[in-house]
Amino acid sequence: MKSKSVSLLWSNYSEHVFLIGCVLVSFGILLVTVGGSWDITNHLLSKPDTFFSPPHAVMYLGVTISLAGTVTSFLSWRKMQEFKSTYFVSLKSSLIGIGLLSSAGPFDYIWHSNFGLDGLLSPPHLTLIAGMFFCAIGGMIGISKFLKIIKSKYHQSLLLLLAVMPVWLSGSGIISSLSLPFSNTNYFQFNPEPTFALISATLGFPLLISTSCFLIFRLSGFRFGMISLLGGLFLLIYSSTAIIPNFALMDSMSFYSLNLIPFIIADLTMFFFKGKKASMFAGGLLGSIFYMAYYPYVMYTFNEVLLGKLVSPSLIYFVYFEMINDVFIITLIPATIMGMLAVFISEKTAKKILEIRR
Repeated sequence: MKSKSVSLLWSNYSEHVFLIGCVLVSFGILLVTVGGSWDITNHLLSKPDTFFSPPHAVMYLGVTISLAGTVTSFLSWRKMQEFKSTYFVSLKSSLIGIGLLSSAGPFDYIWHSNFGLDGLLSPPHLTLIAGMFFCAIGGMIGISKFLKIIKSKYHQSLLLLLAVMPVWLSGSGIISSLSLPFSNTNYFQFNPEPTFALISATLGFPLLISTSCFLIFRLSGFRFGMISLLGGLFLLIYSSTAIIPNFALMDSMSFYSLNLIPFIIADLTMFFFKGKKASMFAGGLLGSIFYMAYYPYVMYTFNEVLLGKLVSPSLIYFVYFEMINDVFIITLIPATIMGMLAVFISEKTAKKILEIRR
């Protein structure tokens, strides 16, 4: 009996250590995404780009933290007595992701050494972005399952924000790579075809915004305020890395802060009006705001098709608003539909994540 008690105690301890590993993985990926967005801004501002630049330092600090988290999760998973199969998908995703991330560093160094400036769609960056997404998924699944198993409300909001935000940001990195014209260099011309890029942004960003918000809403047990908190955190991170470093855009911060209003409206809608109609409205609303939420970078995607101007960092604001009416005419319906579709995707995804197997 005593041996069995010790075994169960050790298993419970292992689950908590596994959670710590998942938290480290998610936090590390959060740093990687922040560094990546900062790196894009530095490229636009034509700041010196080397492997040892500050944004790269933030990115690879994040990789190191994620590596430590993955190792922690792996070692604790091996000691588990219960729920080992429940956490396997989380661990597997993190292992794949950290393998890609670890190889991206040396790959990026070799690329910079041989070709200098690298574009957004360069092979090292694609390797990095794929690794980020896999790790983010692994961290989110592990944290969510742990909270489901222990049925604890303690720090649940904070942990779920940390779990879902890296998935949203790394997903944004994938869509940005397929839509932004930042991949042509002296050696390689990797820019996506403009029409394909426009379609990718118009469909991908709304789906990602709405899916992320409804996912945290469902994972938290339909808790009021989670959509607003997640949306506000995204806006804070995005503005800190994409707007504030460009002094020419500082005056537009008040405009950008208005993006919080649709997230609050979606939260209030889900609180006061339950059911499918409310979900469809909130999902469509969140999907429709993508052009504002992804200011200023998204302007470059639509400029390629609508205006074709050569845009300097100081002119981003003016070109963005020059196109805004035409962008809404083109994107409002498909973006709203994708936001609604995300409601169903998030429902199925949340059910799968919260499935518990011993």
